[in-house]
Amino acid sequence: MTALWFALACTSTTLVVGEDPEDTGGDPQHDSGLPGDTSADTADTGDVEDTGPQTWPQPCSSLYDPDTLVEFDLDFEPDDLATLRGYCSQGNQGYVPVKFSWQGETVDAQVRLKGNWSWSCDKLQFVVSFNEDDPDGRFHGQRKLVLDAPWYDRTVLHERLAYPLFEARGLPYSCANNARVNIDGRYYGLYANLERLDKEYLERNFEESDGNLYQGGAELKTNEDVADTSRLTALNAATSIEELEGLADLDQAVAEWAMEAMIPAMDNYWAGVEINYYLYDHPSRGFVWLPYDLDISFGDSAYSDGSLVWPDTVGVDPLTYEHTGWQKEALAERVLSDRHWCGRFVEELVLAREVYDPGTLEAQLDVWSEQIADAYADDPNAHASRSEHEASVAQLRRFFQDRADVVDAWLADGDHCPAHF
Repeated sequence: MTALWFALACTSTTLVVGEDPEDTGGDPQHDSGLPGDTSADTADTGDVEDTGPQTWPQPCSSLYDPDTLVEFDLDFEPDDLATLRGYCSQGNQGYVPVKFSWQGETVDAQVRLKGNWSWSCDKLQFVVSFNEDDPDGRFHGQRKLVLDAPWYDRTVLHERLAYPLFEARGLPYSCANNARVNIDGRYYGLYANLERLDKEYLERNFEESDGNLYQGGAELKTNEDVADTSRLTALNAATSIEELEGLADLDQAVAEWAMEAMIPAMDNYWAGVEINYYLYDHPSRGFVWLPYDLDISFGDSAYSDGSLVWPDTVGVDPLTYEHTGWQKEALAERVLSDRHWCGRFVEELVLAREVYDPGTLEAQLDVWSEQIADAYADDPNAHASRSEHEASVAQLRRFFQDRADVVDAWLADGDHCPAHF
């Protein structure tokens, strides 16, 4: 299974692990045991040729081809680039015009800076938007591109390695690869190239894509003209498991949380960080949890020797850990304090561990670190030297097995439910 999983993970098609998340005919929560979405209808994903009946998730755009280090050009008018740099010192996320080019195609776009903890004026991070001036504007099916280069990921690979694990479990996921970015004809830097969570993401991941999407479980990002958030209000007000079961797909929820716990995602919903996740109110299934901003998966690599900002990352408890600066979400505590749903979480952690194969992850790391090696070495704005980058890659390779050993021991100990916070 390991060799097969790796071969599939390096493509943009749906992975098959255990049971098939693309199985058609009914609710996958009951039919396949996997929390995906299925259909035999057709859907347009942008630059993917329509070959007839489709299943969900749809393939990724060719912008995220894992076999290619894509190259993007951003060309600014002088005043616009100066404005953008000024915005960085102000912490301003305003847009400025840009000409965006890829493989000989050039379009008008807008670009802004991005980042919270990762905000840096030494190496700018970008959101490129194709729909600021024209709401229907798209580029190869995408309304926006996210170019991420956080200073605490010296491998530039953490997110790219994390999302295929969610895909392998039949969970919603973002497409990802790496990109060289040129500014005004000069190489500016190496980035993680990430799919943004928006309407197109919903259309690619779900047959039923017309529900409300909430950033951070709060800010409505779709159906803004209607702005009916009454179900979210009900979810936040729920005080019993029975109420939550009527509003949310808890099978999907514990599966998503378990995958975050496995890697572990130290800066995401499972850890109590309420800004780094999305909620989707699926029209048939209720609320489902979507992974987002996974750049502190498998720890981080912010220090010059490749060691961790959070040195205890490898050993954190899969069930009860919470980020030191945040507090476990009350909804998650309520669900995991219930013996049945805690048990389901443990079952999902077992399945997450099955797709988290250290050998496969090491093989992916070897392929993708070689793919980006020259681009990293030539990056004039890299956050670390080439030797520091290589030390971080080596640390990440060790981390895969170390985390697997911790989770194996935790599962072998047993008797973890219900959780106590």
